[in-house]
Amino acid sequence: MAIPLLVLLFLSACHVQASFRVGSPSEQPVRFPFHPLPDLRKLPPGASATRVLSLPVPTALAFAPDGRVFIAEKGGFEGDQEAHVWTFNGASLQRWLTLTVSTEGERGLVGLALDPYFERDGFVYLVYTSARPQPEWRLVRYRDESGRGVEPTVLMRAAFDPSCSFHFSGHIAFGPDGRLYVAIGDLCLGNPAQFLEHPAGKMHRLNPDGTIPPDNPFYDGSGPNLDSVFALGFRNTFAFTFDPLSGQILGAENGPQCNDELNRIRPGGNYGWPWDFNHQTCEYADLPQFEKPLYVWKTPIAPAGIAVYSGPMFPEWNGAVLICAWNTGQLHLLTLDDSRQRVTGVFAYSIPGASCRIGPWVAPDGAVWFADADGLYRLYRPWRNLSFLLPLPR
Repeated sequence: MAIPLLVLLFLSACHVQASFRVGSPSEQPVRFPFHPLPDLRKLPPGASATRVLSLPVPTALAFAPDGRVFIAEKGGFEGDQEAHVWTFNGASLQRWLTLTVSTEGERGLVGLALDPYFERDGFVYLVYTSARPQPEWRLVRYRDESGRGVEPTVLMRAAFDPSCSFHFSGHIAFGPDGRLYVAIGDLCLGNPAQFLEHPAGKMHRLNPDGTIPPDNPFYDGSGPNLDSVFALGFRNTFAFTFDPLSGQILGAENGPQCNDELNRIRPGGNYGWPWDFNHQTCEYADLPQFEKPLYVWKTPIAPAGIAVYSGPMFPEWNGAVLICAWNTGQLHLLTLDDSRQRVTGVFAYSIPGASCRIGPWVAPDGAVWFADADGLYRLYRPWRNLSFLLPLPR
């Protein structure tokens, strides 16, 4: 069972720990033929983690094409608090936006994505729980102007019971089709995750301007369905990603006392919560109308992020699924077969001097960023250490 975020100590100080340029020329890889024989039972040779920033509960980040890193912080754990979006250029931290959000439990500023055409239009998308006049789940688009967030436009909203503090999800990402995908947890409701008229417990698919694509799987125009629904039956999918090798969506689902899941999320798929699950025995009912998990953690790790590694810094990880575990602070790595339909290996790494509790995110230079409750870290390998794996230039 995931440890409630409320038990963590909220740290309000923001402090830059390191100075570097993201993907600077000194860290660009030398291209050599690569024939890996990796030992995935341990971290890659030469890998080490360094703290980049001290920030209170970073929840999401995105790497902009201009070299900035956009970082969202949750905002706290009790009452209405200020939450910030920051930009970081490798040396200095700049405040991009400040919001007043409701922060109880898993509420707060929880999602961030950049428009695929960010260089042209400057759009930044956020998910947060508003504070006034009463708490509300919101997807809002802002525009980057002179290093600040301006022109908020609400694209989607969902009311919830003010007594609910958990299961908000809020991860957002653009797919290869240019559509905006967003996950909403079950908002403490359970059964509505199975009803197409209710937004909770769903993945939604939108156009970048908030309109609904008519090719969505449950689109019925003036009918009773929420036309934005892409998939349903989720408890609390904290994060998802698009697999660059197969195009499929991989989602990390938080179970109750057991059964955290890695799922392949397909159009129109129903992932069973809460009907395909026996809460007493932690066993699945295996009803045929529900999608089966790709992998299940019977002892919950509380997955709080997901990425498919693709980059030059850790070539032995290319194609592997990376997940940060909130409960343990470990980085989990899962390998898939060539069809990307079956898990072939599961490994968990304890990273010296750091806890991988939120994320990870893969940077353009191939470094792996992740967070804990009070800061951001960067797992990297100095290029001189690639001699462990690659032939030296002649």
